[in-house]
Amino acid sequence: MTITEFLIARLDEDESIARMADSASSQPDEVDGEPAAAAPSLPQQQHIDRWSPARVLVDIAAKRTIVQTYEELGQVLTKALDGGHADEAAVTRNLFAGLQVAVLAHAMTFADHPDYREEWQS
Repeated sequence: MTITEFLIARLDEDESIARMADSASSQPDEVDGEPAAAAPSLPQQQHIDRWSPARVLVDIAAKRTIVQTYEELGQVLTKALDGGHADEAAVTRNLFAGLQVAVLAHAMTFADHPDYREEWQS
């Protein structure tokens, strides 16, 4: 499993959970005429708002863009190197290295996952 496959699988899991939470958040605030739960405190509400399913889905989309661009640049770099295009390879290698830092940092958030590889630690 590559690091991009690993991250896409984790993002798929997060997206699924966020979508389920989004549909669950539309449940009624009352059950049998009684409040379903006590109202959250202001700090709790701020946390809930910050990690709302809608915000999480936007965050996932942004991370997918980073992972996909990393994968695409890796392919461009390979083609440039294989084709003997040294100038193109040099520029692409620098862009790829920058994205690699971001991808490795993102992967660290899943370091406790059984599919995480030690070699991905930056």
